Amino acid sequence: MHLYVKHATLINNCYPEKEGENGPRSSELSYLTFYASSRPVKLTKVGIFLENKVKRDVSKNRKQNNQVSLEIIKALIQSCHRDLNLFSKYAVKILSMILGTQDLDLMDLSCETFIVFCSYHDGSTLGVDAEFTSDFEGLVQKFADLCNNSNSDSSISLSMQHIGHRAIQAAISSQALHASNFKVQLGLIMPPLVTTLSSSSTSANVLAKNESVDIRQSSLNNKKLEEGVIDTLAAKSANLLFTQLSGSAVRTALSPLFTFMDNKKKWWPPNFSVSIMELVLDALQPQNRYLLVSEVLQQLELLSKENKTDVSEEKLASLVSILDTILNASIPLVGISVLEVLNSLFNHLISALQGRSFRNEQPSESEGTSAMYEYAIHQGLAHSIGGLASQTYYQNQLNDVTGYIIAKLRAGTTLNQVDGLQIHEYRRVALICLELIVSTSKEAGDDDEYVSENNIALGSWLPAISLLTDRVPETRVEFAQTLTRYLEATTNEADLIPEPYPKHLLKQHSDVKFVDYVHQTIIDWVQMPSCNVGDVGAMYTLLCALTRRFGADGSIRTVPLVFKLQSLVKQSAIKQTSRQRAIAATTVEWFGMVAHMHQISPLQDYLKGLKDDRVAHKEYSPIFLPEIAPTVDHINNFEELEPENTTVVDKFIDRHVVVEILSKDGPLRDEEDTHGLDLESKLYVEWGSEAFVNQERSFRIRASRDLDDVKPKLVTPWTGAEFDSPDQSQKNTIKVENLKEALVSQQKSTGGNENDLDSLQMMTKRSLAKRPTDTKTDIDSILSSLSLGISTSQSTSTSLVNPPYKG
Repeated sequence: MHLYVKHATLINNCYPEKEGENGPRSSELSYLTFYASSRPVKLTKVGIFLENKVKRDVSKNRKQNNQVSLEIIKALIQSCHRDLNLFSKYAVKILSMILGTQDLDLMDLSCETFIVFCSYHDGSTLGVDAEFTSDFEGLVQKFADLCNNSNSDSSISLSMQHIGHRAIQAAISSQALHASNFKVQLGLIMPPLVTTLSSSSTSANVLAKNESVDIRQSSLNNKKLEEGVIDTLAAKSANLLFTQLSGSAVRTALSPLFTFMDNKKKWWPPNFSVSIMELVLDALQPQNRYLLVSEVLQQLELLSKENKTDVSEEKLASLVSILDTILNASIPLVGISVLEVLNSLFNHLISALQGRSFRNEQPSESEGTSAMYEYAIHQGLAHSIGGLASQTYYQNQLNDVTGYIIAKLRAGTTLNQVDGLQIHEYRRVALICLELIVSTSKEAGDDDEYVSENNIALGSWLPAISLLTDRVPETRVEFAQTLTRYLEATTNEADLIPEPYPKHLLKQHSDVKFVDYVHQTIIDWVQMPSCNVGDVGAMYTLLCALTRRFGADGSIRTVPLVFKLQSLVKQSAIKQTSRQRAIAATTVEWFGMVAHMHQISPLQDYLKGLKDDRVAHKEYSPIFLPEIAPTVDHINNFEELEPENTTVVDKFIDRHVVVEILSKDGPLRDEEDTHGLDLESKLYVEWGSEAFVNQERSFRIRASRDLDDVKPKLVTPWTGAEFDSPDQSQKNTIKVENLKEALVSQQKSTGGNENDLDSLQMMTKRSLAKRPTDTKTDIDSILSSLSLGISTSQSTSTSLVNPPYKG
């Protein structure tokens, strides 16, 4: 009984004797905490006594005593935190009882005590003590219920919400969150946070970037307390939660989010879902961010197996918007499987297009919500594919991504349908994705030096070049436009600045192969019977982009092709006069582009005169005349283009004049090509000839200086050399005659004749007078070692020691 009286007396002494005194007596409280910390075994009895006292005080509505009890609990937690598990269950019960009073002052103080409790509670007894686990989860639930309190008095409601969110953030920051059943605690914590953020007028990711809120500040008489503070507190708590998550817990934490949006129908409009996922993306540890993409794709997979409804359509559109935002964010997703994600995105895009056309333009309100969902899905998936290329995770990624989409173009197929889509529609979608990859990779390369060095290789496009001669005109033009934009995006303007001597860019074998393949395909393209006005325009822009991409090398390499096009017109290999005029005008326009690019004034003057002459005689196509072109923009067939003009082109570019100008006046001549003869031979070569094919080597291997002096040689020439000269800078050689004499003399030796050895040594020294004295291995010892001790009579066979030419 004495022991019980001891701790009971110490506790009772802490309570003030007079009404109106605030807080416990400081000296008695210090004595109690000293007693409890020095004798931890008594903490259990202290906890039981305090629990019973609070129970009586709550029933009798003794508010002051309850306030003191909370102060005592807080002091005991701080002083005896190493032994917190001995009385934690009683602290939790006390806090739960006081919260039930619905007294705002007591609730605020309970929250303050709970924050201190969470800072020391490690959760080691959760899951072990079933009663304590149930009490603790019940206490968290009570605080969670306060987060969405709706009292008639707005100030009271705001204070209660503040108390609840302060406690929730304390629970999130506690080690106990991950100590036991994480999923259960998460189910208590997440709903109030998500509910608060969903009702906020400010995006969740924006709120998370606001200034932090100190949860230790009281919710009462707080001048800074307003509705925005509650929203910020919820966003900060959510951010803190996802920051602490390990990889295995990410899926568990995302599940309540998806469930909430399913139950509350918060998928569309996607503002909330996208903003909360942006918050999660920013909060997750860098090595876990790719898991967010995996989870969203998993949701897409599950949704694709369900029957299509309005709810599933809006959820699909929202999930795609989330993917679009994540993959186009400037945040690297370390560990992401690029090709797997790419394959999933493309397959979902093709699936979404079944029975529909790709929506390039945002629908009007009159078209309904279904059209809006389609637009969001189509554009979002395509843009996500482009965003996947905006971050580089390994060296050859862009080529792999591009190669995947190019393979989807099915350049060699003869099928009319692929994956349920018409082949031209299927290719159109793939080209849209390809163009987005090109544009996003270019934008990333402008800001990232590493990415700029990892551009898409020209060789990746080779399997698709044949689409320039596809049977569908739209496919030909769309592919040409995509390829043109790629070439323009990868052109370095600094390489096009005119200099005294050209800068060679066509050096790689794969690049030369690409250029040759495009040139050959253009020849086939213009001779197709279905070649129309759009084809000629696309061909011209492609040819110009290809030329600019390789600067001087591109210009030189393309001149034979352009004259080949002119010869096709001359020989009437291209039928129809309107098409002939268009192709002939293309050659003039291309040379005009080259003259402007390299600033060759004489060539510009010559072309201007030729063009004016053709225009005057109606030999020039209107598609290249700015003053007439707008009137024929809607015409695509050559039969409808100038049907009354049957004039045949007979004023052609003079190759001799052009070659002479380019060889002498243009900056296309190398420094070693003093008279321009080498350049002239390249410009005069006929396209497709053997000489033209052999030029490939000159475009890949270029010597800027004479390398004769540094070329390796087998023997240094002896011309004009003095054998007795002391100069040791030249290499020495052993003539065959000297070695022959040495071998014969060696053979004549019969067993160690010193005179013969001396004569042999003198002969070798005389013939090798230039041998350096510091040679590691003496040639005399080498020749002497040839003696194998075999006499002439012992061997009659032909050998090195007994040569056939002796005697």
